[in-house]
Amino acid sequence: MFILRILYFLLIGWWLSLILGFFAYLCCLTIVGIPIGTYIFNRYPKILTLKPTKNYIVEGKDVEINFFLRAIYFFLVGWWLGLLALKVGWILCITIIGMPLGVFILNRIPFLMTLKLNF
Repeated sequence: MFILRILYFLLIGWWLSLILGFFAYLCCLTIVGIPIGTYIFNRYPKILTLKPTKNYIVEGKDVEINFFLRAIYFFLVGWWLGLLALKVGWILCITIIGMPLGVFILNRIPFLMTLKLNF
């Protein structure tokens, strides 16, 4: 499975996630497009490297941050931090040495932008 994920990233994931990442960011800048943008960003690790999503369960309950807290965070910090992470992650992915750190950062975009726990 690991080799398949590497091949997917090299052939499809790097360019598809770049296009969808900027599309999702533009969607998040509009009130109408926020649901589409957050949907894409919450699935960004899967788009990038086919990384399976995890659900955090504590004593039978899903761990999730309050929606209103996430919304306030997005409007104050998340929108610009997500774009910064997108740019830095892709710059690091251009180099072979920086690629592991770049993929690590790109996989954390859902959390950095919307506080979504899925890594």
